[in-house]
Amino acid sequence: MCTGIKIDYNDGCVLGRTMDYESPMNYNGLYLPRNYNYAKDLMGRQLHSRYRMLGVCFHNRDPLKDGVNEHGLVGITNDFAGFNLYAQKVDTSKINLSSLDYFNYALANYKSVQELVDDLPNIHISTRNHKGEKAISPDFHFMFSDSTKRCIVVEPKSGDLICYENPYDVMTNSPGFGSHVRRLNKYIDMEKLEEFNASKDLPGGYDPVSRFIKAFYMTRRSKKASGYHEALSYFHSIMNAMTLPDGFIRNKKYDYTTYTRYICSYDTKGMEMTLKSDTNPMVYRLGFEDLVDMESRQAFFVDMEFRTHNLIGSK
Repeated sequence: MCTGIKIDYNDGCVLGRTMDYESPMNYNGLYLPRNYNYAKDLMGRQLHSRYRMLGVCFHNRDPLKDGVNEHGLVGITNDFAGFNLYAQKVDTSKINLSSLDYFNYALANYKSVQELVDDLPNIHISTRNHKGEKAISPDFHFMFSDSTKRCIVVEPKSGDLICYENPYDVMTNSPGFGSHVRRLNKYIDMEKLEEFNASKDLPGGYDPVSRFIKAFYMTRRSKKASGYHEALSYFHSIMNAMTLPDGFIRNKKYDYTTYTRYICSYDTKGMEMTLKSDTNPMVYRLGFEDLVDMESRQAFFVDMEFRTHNLIGSK
């Protein structure tokens, strides 16, 4: 139930997401240094990072759910429910990974979207390792961007990873990206976007298709941002409209509700992240330049308590 968007500004872009989750989980910011062993591939070989990474993880564990690397490659993971999305065995001619570790692999090894796209034919995602044992390989798809502002979606299809150019700058969940685009074009006349009556006709639901259309329209109709902070402001305005309050959607699989746990963003120019929890309106920021120790794994936690600030004396 997550929504991702990208907002461009004059010499960069902001990409981020809502993290909507249906069961209890803790999350935190995480920095992973160069040469860090963040996982093993499905052949049992250790994977080490070539580049520094900064993002958000669950339960202080290494797989990032979204993040940025030191070269400004940014991305997010989203749930992508499907059937037989991945291969059932390894391919010894390729790099064998679980979907859980692919996102870290991308940030750890590529400087740009183009490098990632060029290497896709060499990547093999499987639900089993070289011994035939089950691997944790969730149903994910991915959105990436970089300093060129190029945006792509990477989705599993028939055992392969397929890349789609994403000029719409939006990603939600299933169905596939092509289906979202077809429904978007059926719903809105893209040549007469300014004539669309958003106050009356914009979908109000929170299913993936409705969220894709709504997020696209708000992103496309947002004012053009001249700089990073303006883009960040527009990003949070749109994301606030896409959030799910606790108790709004009852999950039928679990005895919990699905709601927005956090909103995060990543900047391709300044290589920094922002993070805001569902319970605290404060937006926290962290960049590589803020780190004193660049050689060690570091975890960062946000204050979850709702707080206010006195206007007297504030700047």
